[in-house]
Amino acid sequence: MSERATASPLHFDTAALPQRDRFAFWAEELGAKVGYTDYDSPERKTFSQRLTIMEVAGLSLMRASGSAVDIHRSVPSGLKEADIYPLHLLLKLGGGATLCEQQRRSTIVQPDECVLIDSDQPLRLRSVERTDSWIIGLSRPLIARWLRPTGSLAALPLQAHAGWAGALSGYLRALQADQVGQIHSPFEQELVAQHIMSMLSFALSEAGVMPDLQSVTARDRILHGRMCEWIRENYADPALSAQKMADHFQVSLRHVHKVFAIAGRGTTFLATVQRRRLDEAVRLLRTADVTGLYAAQIGYRCGFSDPAHFGRVFRLRYGCSPLEFTRAESSARGGRDAGLLPVQAALR
Repeated sequence: MSERATASPLHFDTAALPQRDRFAFWAEELGAKVGYTDYDSPERKTFSQRLTIMEVAGLSLMRASGSAVDIHRSVPSGLKEADIYPLHLLLKLGGGATLCEQQRRSTIVQPDECVLIDSDQPLRLRSVERTDSWIIGLSRPLIARWLRPTGSLAALPLQAHAGWAGALSGYLRALQADQVGQIHSPFEQELVAQHIMSMLSFALSEAGVMPDLQSVTARDRILHGRMCEWIRENYADPALSAQKMADHFQVSLRHVHKVFAIAGRGTTFLATVQRRRLDEAVRLLRTADVTGLYAAQIGYRCGFSDPAHFGRVFRLRYGCSPLEFTRAESSARGGRDAGLLPVQAALR
């Protein structure tokens, strides 16, 4: 698995195999490749597993469900992807508790809770009931942009009852594999990755393993204003990104999102860009019958490189498509113009 733009999913399922071969296949084909020295299950006779893998904007999203397993890796992962994804975030969606052990840290992970796993460290994972989990590989570039831990993250638990860890858990619980698999727009994929990484970054700050996010300073208020002005000047660039902004203002990507989260009172960079683009699109759509511009042309002028994506985000905000909006505006303007005719005639 390599970092790529597409979210096309890969599916692995023991359902196509005879029941007697399922456990052996999974243990030998997957367990051995990952580098597990021991792979067992209390449900060998009725063993089943299903795994869906997608790669989205530097994340490897894996949805795994099936029988309870007891796995042990005494050496760093033998999978080549361990060098690409040195950290994994595991969220339990269902089933009983899972024991996670790494670097002398033992963590009991309950449903709806998260734990971080270090690919370079020996690992023990043990569950006693059928389970359902998201396992998300974090690529080195994303880790470099977002995470600056001051301590070990191996087997680090993130409690889901409150704070940013709770927000992250809720977001991942709502994430559906089939929905992610249908995301083809690079902008939308980046949105998913930034949501996950920003909430994880804030959750780690709350957990005390990253520098605390401080309250907004006067400097950050000024910087937020300059950033918003820069967006107003550059919104039409389809390649506009938080990384490009970070490079322009010579700050880290994490600091960009911190400024918007705090100085922007929770309005994210992407939401700010999208709002500016949609505001300009509405202005142009209101005069489309005069300018002769098509909806797709207007979307492109406003920074939407994909007409389908433009239509989706427009409908989410306004409840109609750009074309329906143009027709409604034209009809309303026609009615207003007709109402003015008697007055204009009387003035002649």
